[in-house]
Amino acid sequence: MIFRLGTGRAAGAGRARRVRGAVAAGTALLALTACGGSSGNDGRSGDGSGGSASKAAGGATAGSSADRTSLTFRPAAGQSAAGLKSTADLMRHRATAMGLRDARVDVAGGAITVSAPGASREKLTGLGEQARLDFRPVRTQAPATAKAQCSAAEGPSAKPLTACATNGADVRYTLGPVAVPGTDVSTARSHLSKYGTGWVVDITFTAAGTRRFADLTAELVTQAPPANQLAMVLDGTVISAPSVSQKLTDGRVQISGDFTRAAAEELAAQLSAGALPMRLRVSG
Repeated sequence: MIFRLGTGRAAGAGRARRVRGAVAAGTALLALTACGGSSGNDGRSGDGSGGSASKAAGGATAGSSADRTSLTFRPAAGQSAAGLKSTADLMRHRATAMGLRDARVDVAGGAITVSAPGASREKLTGLGEQARLDFRPVRTQAPATAKAQCSAAEGPSAKPLTACATNGADVRYTLGPVAVPGTDVSTARSHLSKYGTGWVVDITFTAAGTRRFADLTAELVTQAPPANQLAMVLDGTVISAPSVSQKLTDGRVQISGDFTRAAAEELAAQLSAGALPMRLRVSG
């Protein structure tokens, strides 16, 4: 069975870019559908590969040179050379999964520069999104009374979190500790839904994640609203918070919404490669 985590349209809030905006937030009921084969692109196509550090990544470079678009990222806080290298390695995996041909990810001068022929600035920016994904139980929800309450926020996994989502109106959630971390995601693949609902992203959990997800949904199904809701939190923003109607044991989640193909492939690539170990900002 597939646990479908959202339908419909949701506007992005704050840092919620086009990928987040494609996923519905709110309290949609779970929809269970029979599992079937995937069609279309699985988000892992393409033969792009990252290069080694061959040039100094200077200051604020963002533009096109010899038909290559380049973008430079710097860590939001000081990082070691080893931390930058591991971050660059993950960005190379993302570039391959996103089908960026002849992509280069170079580390030098305390920065990471990415470039690819014919790539858009927006697509290269997606390589540097942290993409930290967590599943948390909802404790309370209420309308947000001010925009300032809804800036993206992250917190320790073992602690409660206050976070927001936007589904036409700002909603502020109080969430419990992380019940299923993003590290429990085994694969993420994008494809066209066989039900004609457009592009979707299928997530499969590891064995440990499947057990945690089953335990979480078994607990939530016994709760009264809104404590029967499950929040999917991506980089500090709630992208979906459906209510749970039954225990779900097969370890599969489907994210649906108004995805374009590019947005679905980007999210699948980010989740497959895993969250970046540091937060990056575009230099310049």
